[in-house]
Amino acid sequence: TTTTREDDTASNDPFYTLNNGTHVPALAFGLYKIPATNEGEEIISNAIKCGYRHFDTASLYQNEEILGNAIRKSGIARDNFVVSTKVWNDAQKEGRAAVRNSVEKSLKLLGLVWLDFVYIHWPVPECYIETYKELQALHSEGKIRNIALSNFGIQEYQNLLQSKEMTILPTCNQIEVSPFMYRPEIIDFFEKQNIVVAASKALHRAVRIEEGVVASIARNHSVTPAQIMVRWAFQKRLIVVVKTSQVQRMKDNRSVLHFTLSEEEMQALDSLTSPKDIADRAALEIKRRNGV
Repeated sequence: TTTTREDDTASNDPFYTLNNGTHVPALAFGLYKIPATNEGEEIISNAIKCGYRHFDTASLYQNEEILGNAIRKSGIARDNFVVSTKVWNDAQKEGRAAVRNSVEKSLKLLGLVWLDFVYIHWPVPECYIETYKELQALHSEGKIRNIALSNFGIQEYQNLLQSKEMTILPTCNQIEVSPFMYRPEIIDFFEKQNIVVAASKALHRAVRIEEGVVASIARNHSVTPAQIMVRWAFQKRLIVVVKTSQVQRMKDNRSVLHFTLSEEEMQALDSLTSPKDIADRAALEIKRRNGV
């Protein structure tokens, strides 16, 4: 369900209602490769000024502390923010105590009492079910409001279900999604499980978007190619994770409610993913899950 609600910004951001009844902004600002420096903190502060309230970081990104600083310095109440982080593979391999330590370290670096989302960054074989159990314990203690998955395929989720260890449903699965990496069967599967899909690399790291189909559709609507990518994901009912260090692009990426992509345009964008793209991504995911 998508609704809008007032917060302290001038805009009404679209929200999704998750399977536990909580609301999450449909647009998230991603912190991958944002440097843990004053410059990095300024990028986050600018994103807050542009109206972003949902921030997506990870222990791996090593920038949780500057996110916490930017949130505090904004003067905006904590409750207006959605803060997501992720547990990296090394903690999973070390076991449940290390998973707990990872989450508690994230809380300390961010200067927060609770986290809105904690994602399992990758479903590390032989580890992710135990990781999930520890996140459930942290959820019961009020330290985590949503347990979430990242880079989970259908089989990994079915394994989690079949383990009979899951007492709290995950609310989200974050996977790579864009017109250049569109895997509808995975998205459909998780939507049928009442799990929202979040699109990482939603702008495809700006590769291939300034030419061809995306650029042509952008010209038709007098918007940027990045706005087309965000709008496409939004029309797919995905949480969209975007990242830029440039203020104008921060504003542009939020400005996608004034136009709609036609069915023909959506289909043209859907068809940009090749079987080779999907096969290459599948091979990469196997390596990442195994910590390579």
